[in-house]
Amino acid sequence: MKNYEIYLYGMVTKTNGFLLQGDFPKADHYCEVKERYMLPGGETGTAAIVLASLGCTVKVDGNYLGKYTRDLTHDFYGKIGVDVSSLHYDPDYDGMDEFVMVDSTTRTNFSTFASFHADYWEKGIVRWNTPDETDICAAKVAGLDAFFGKESNLAAEYCRKNNIPYVTIDERPDNDVIKNASIVAVSSEYIRDHISEYHTPENEKDGKAKLLQKYAEYTNALVIITGGGGTTYYGRGGEVKEFSAYKVNVVSTLGAGDTFKAGCVYSLLKGYDDDKVVQFAAALAAVACTKFPLGLNPPELEEVENLISKTQK
Repeated sequence: MKNYEIYLYGMVTKTNGFLLQGDFPKADHYCEVKERYMLPGGETGTAAIVLASLGCTVKVDGNYLGKYTRDLTHDFYGKIGVDVSSLHYDPDYDGMDEFVMVDSTTRTNFSTFASFHADYWEKGIVRWNTPDETDICAAKVAGLDAFFGKESNLAAEYCRKNNIPYVTIDERPDNDVIKNASIVAVSSEYIRDHISEYHTPENEKDGKAKLLQKYAEYTNALVIITGGGGTTYYGRGGEVKEFSAYKVNVVSTLGAGDTFKAGCVYSLLKGYDDDKVVQFAAALAAVACTKFPLGLNPPELEEVENLISKTQK
C-alpha cells in the first residue's frame, strides 16, 4: 500500500472559469471576457492542487467522474502528482461541470449542484464513492467534505477509528462529521444560506460568537468562521478570537475558500497551533486571490511566508 501525507474526500469538478473585463453585468447587458480556462475545481479538487503546490503528497476520492470530466481530471492531476486513481468513472454520467463568472469582488456560479444532491435525497441515486478505509489509513491527515451523506460520515468514522486527524467544512454543528474533527472551517456564505439564524449583518460579531458557542456544544475542534476580506472569528470551547484579513490586490476570489481549507489541512499536517492555523490559512487564501486561474498558478509556500512576514513588520 502506497502511503501519502494527505487524503481528501469530497467534490471534484470541471470548472469553466471566465475572468470578466469589468463588473458582473446587469440582466440584458454586455460584459467582455478577459480570460477563460477549463480546469479541475471544486472544494476538494482545488484543495488538492494547492496542497500539491505546497509540496504535499495527496490522494483524492469523492464524486464520480463522467464522460466530460474524466480525461481532464486524470490528465491534470497526473501532471502534478496527485493520486486520483480511486475516483470512479461512470460512462453514462456527464460529470460535474460548473461555469463561473469572476470579477475582482464577486464570483457567480452556474451548475447543477442542486440536482446532483436532489438525485440522492429524492431518488436514491448516488454519484460518489464509498470511502476506502485502507486509503484513509495510508494518510497522516485528511480533509473531508461533509456533502455526501452517510458516506461522508463513514469517512469521518474511519478517521476517528484509525486516529487520522481531519479538517471539514461548511456543515451544521450537530452533523456527525463535525463531532470528531480537529478543525472545522465555516464560510459566511454557508451561514447565510443554511443557518441564517446566525447571519446577523447588523451585529456580525454577536452572531458569530453565538455560532462558535453552538459548535462547542458538539465538538472540541478549532472552529473557524471565515470572513472573506473582513474579519475571521475562531476558537475552541466557545472562545471568540478575531483575525483581520490580509490586504492584497485581488484579481479573483474563485477558489479562495477552497484554498483556506487547504491551508487548514496543511496546518494540521504541520502541527501548527490554533493562531498559526488561522494566520497561515488566511495568508494562503489571500495569495490565491491575487491569481487567475488558480489551477495554473497556485500559491507557493515562499509567497505565503513572505506575506505573513511583511504583514508582521
